[in-house]
Amino acid sequence: MAGQFEWACRAIRQASASHAVRRQWLSTAARLGDLVGWACFDAGEDAGTAHGYFVRSIRLATEAEDVQQRAHTVTSLSRHLTYRGKAKEALQIVDLARSGWRDLPPLGRAVIGIVEARAYGALRDAGQCRRAVGLCDEHFDASPADGAHDPTWGYYADLGQILGDAGHAMCDLALTANNPALTDATITRLHAAYELHPGTVARSRALTMIRIACLQAYQGNVADALPSARAGCTDAAGVYSSRLRDDVRILAHILEHVDAEPGLKDDLVAVRAQLSGVAASQV
Repeated sequence: MAGQFEWACRAIRQASASHAVRRQWLSTAARLGDLVGWACFDAGEDAGTAHGYFVRSIRLATEAEDVQQRAHTVTSLSRHLTYRGKAKEALQIVDLARSGWRDLPPLGRAVIGIVEARAYGALRDAGQCRRAVGLCDEHFDASPADGAHDPTWGYYADLGQILGDAGHAMCDLALTANNPALTDATITRLHAAYELHPGTVARSRALTMIRIACLQAYQGNVADALPSARAGCTDAAGVYSSRLRDDVRILAHILEHVDAEPGLKDDLVAVRAQLSGVAASQV
């Protein structure tokens, strides 16, 4: 993918093309750069490498006057910054996507709500996180029936993704707050997302179920956390994601500090071993 991206960038700089063809080429190259950056991010490549692809993609989309692709790549970069612990920068970069707000479809606006919620969740700002989740839900509900066919946003931003992605933002809050109502609401939302994820999206299913297990274990509900953890491990088979590995390690750490009933102690040991194997398999 990276090689194709470099070729696409080099070819358009050396070629003679009409204005329309040049714009379309630059827009397509921008989308490829977005995908390469995301793949680097999820695979755990050097953070600077992923960041560089996102920045180049934004520049290409800007040159192509492609407001949709520029906004999409900005949301990708915002997610990356939040994951790296740079949530304030993640919020600042979203302003670039909002500069084309009037031209964005409801799905695009919903995704902006998601990345803002993720950043505010990382900052432990419950009020702003919930506001952003509400924004996300509001715009998704306003999306027309053919929104799923939107070439920039519709290929992944379905109801399961919206529920799950915003649920992950709420999860960051719930894992640090002593708020049973928030935790229960987050688990409910993530369960709804999990039921909507088809079996073909094993990565999303694994990430969602592992997060559910984290919340259940954080509540001290070991009886529910263990089967959730096993389900997440099953979905993780054959998935290779550094982000999934990190979440599995968080769950393993939580389970190291829970008190299990006598009848669950053997199951707890077995699940810990299973999580260790899953984490080791993620490269």
